[in-house]
Amino acid sequence: MPTTINRTLPFIFGAQYYRAPTPEQDCWETDLRRMHELGFNHVKFWVQWRWSHRAPERFYFEDTDRLMDLAHRYGLSVTLNTIFDVAPSWVLNAFPDSFPVTADGQSVYPRTYCFRQIGGFPGPCLSHPEAAQARMLFLKTVVERYANHPAMGMWDVWNEPEQNFTYRAPVVEKLTCYCAHCRAGFIQWIEEHYVSLEALNAIWGRCYESWEDVELPKNPETIKDFVDFRRFQLSAMTKEAKARIDCVKQTDPTHTTYLHVVPHTLRIFNALTGVDDFAMADLCDVFASTTNGGAVWPNQLTSAARGKTCYNVESHLNAGQTSLHQRELHLDDILTDLLPQIGAGISGFLFWQYRPEVLGTESPAWGLVKPDGTDRPITLALQEFGKKLAPYMEDLSASRPESAEVGIWKSNRNEIFQFTIDGGLDKLADNIEGYRIYFRQRNIPTRYINDTLLEDGDLEGIKLLILPDCYYLCEAETQALDRWVHAGGTLLCEAHLAAYNDSTGRHERSVPGAGLAKAWGIHEEDTTASIHLQETTPEHNTMGMNPDVQKTLGANTGGKFFPITLLDGETLFGADTCARLAGDRMIPLGWNEGHPVIASVSVGTGTVFYCGTHLGSGLSLSPQGADALLTRIIKAAEITRRDLIQADDGIQTDLLFKDNQPAFIILHNAGNNPASVNIQTEGTWHGLYKGNVLSLDKSTIMNPGDTELFAHSTILEKNRIPPFLRTTTPMSFGEECPLCI
Repeated sequence: MPTTINRTLPFIFGAQYYRAPTPEQDCWETDLRRMHELGFNHVKFWVQWRWSHRAPERFYFEDTDRLMDLAHRYGLSVTLNTIFDVAPSWVLNAFPDSFPVTADGQSVYPRTYCFRQIGGFPGPCLSHPEAAQARMLFLKTVVERYANHPAMGMWDVWNEPEQNFTYRAPVVEKLTCYCAHCRAGFIQWIEEHYVSLEALNAIWGRCYESWEDVELPKNPETIKDFVDFRRFQLSAMTKEAKARIDCVKQTDPTHTTYLHVVPHTLRIFNALTGVDDFAMADLCDVFASTTNGGAVWPNQLTSAARGKTCYNVESHLNAGQTSLHQRELHLDDILTDLLPQIGAGISGFLFWQYRPEVLGTESPAWGLVKPDGTDRPITLALQEFGKKLAPYMEDLSASRPESAEVGIWKSNRNEIFQFTIDGGLDKLADNIEGYRIYFRQRNIPTRYINDTLLEDGDLEGIKLLILPDCYYLCEAETQALDRWVHAGGTLLCEAHLAAYNDSTGRHERSVPGAGLAKAWGIHEEDTTASIHLQETTPEHNTMGMNPDVQKTLGANTGGKFFPITLLDGETLFGADTCARLAGDRMIPLGWNEGHPVIASVSVGTGTVFYCGTHLGSGLSLSPQGADALLTRIIKAAEITRRDLIQADDGIQTDLLFKDNQPAFIILHNAGNNPASVNIQTEGTWHGLYKGNVLSLDKSTIMNPGDTELFAHSTILEKNRIPPFLRTTTPMSFGEECPLCI
């Protein structure tokens, strides 16, 4: 992993402010002064390609100039977010062959949207060389202009990069891009990957006689070529990100440079419509995202960042639109949303956005203030939140969550494959999230492991690796798995492990595939879909099913979930598929209709727990059964269980460490009943917002929904601000805190 820029990175607290042409100039000084009064230390301004580069030789920067000067006047550090998906008319007119092309052959012509009021969206295809040169010229011009401005803080070079624009739920016909430049780029990509046309033909099952014969894959049903094409598009996004970051660093090597994604959660962005978060994070000094609602999304961000500082630079806490004005938010709402993000490793927040939008259907929503600039309840709530957090921001920036010993595999290749067979990603998302939520509820940290990390054997610190819905792997992944388990790792894998081999482009004859069945002494003897079983839940999913198969089944289908009886008599629910297992070395652990479907097998000094079904999506249906199996697996993996905190059910905890010592605790009661929390260590912990105290001889009761950030007494003493002296009264501009003198 590349080393990060060597500087102290701040805890940022502020808001997005300017997306030209709003807010209008008569608001600027009042608003930026008020941001300072609220305790904000950071603000983001958009610098939009179309707005600021109006002709080949003519730029408009007067608005950004004044905003930068005002930010400096009021003590606000600035992130400049360069926005390129609003292309100038002169660029689009100069390069009429630059428009992206969908799989069904339609050009994506420039247009306006509520979130791109000035038009030019989405702009040229990223693979168009002359348009790329025009982008880099604009970026270099912006960086040269503001690199030495005293308010300059950070560069955000790409706002929520995405492949398919408004088609965020992947639709085959609308996937992009199939233009001539992408065709040339893809042929170059497959030449580099396959080296010879004979190798490509063997794996794709084709008979091409020249590289120019290659068709751009538009039908997912042929699988391998479609997976390759989507991986090429992911690489094109990463290539563009690198070009932007390199351009900034060459011109301004001093300031932090990053981009921010919508986390690759499969629910919104995914491998077909988003980017490779892990590859993007490698390029950045820090990594950032749009992040909502607690700790689930940040886990994707921090997993990709792998130790780098992470920011939430678009908090959508205050979302709304013309037809759905935002709800009233108070301090408890802020704490519930933001504190678990801090616990997940987020080191700062920028809210979208300070003043409500007044153009289009996003108006009059999103604002931290009213349309006239006066306070809303959330304004004062954020002021109190930031005021009490401010003394500890430096320590929070220097703190990190406890290391995760549980890894959850989340592969771009497998994700694209699952889309080819299901026509959607909800099933895969349910399965992955099921494990994430299970371990979160039991306060066991997890992190995601992508296909590249697994392929490279980069599993340092992972004791238990979980492979949900692991149908599609390459042989480098399976070889790394085998080495890792032999060396003592504990693997929980689901049905059809490596049954489709990316390296050969074919479905395997024995499963688990790529030689693992023979190496591990366990195999799937027979397999069937859950809809064919006798004892299932009534619902079923026909998404992506071949029409002829669906017609044959008619209404005579079973359901999604089916029962599995465990050794101790507990019931667990499998989903979607049922594989009967066999093998001389396996130990059966769970049965359906008398046949083993869950088993363990020793491999070297490690253990494989093989599940001939999908468990993740059904874990919540049978908590006792889930505990019966997963507790056995956790014990086998020797997962370190924290003993610092003892709490009743429902309490979710996060620990932050500074200099290898616990410094902060975030507690959230996600249950339905009051719950008690006890600390099993020396020292005293003070709640920053509710005033609760934790120590060996003093526990606290948290009501349902309560969330609190506790700081260790050494942190409080270091900052010399005892809890009873904290105030919510804002200081005026220029006033010094008497406690800090």
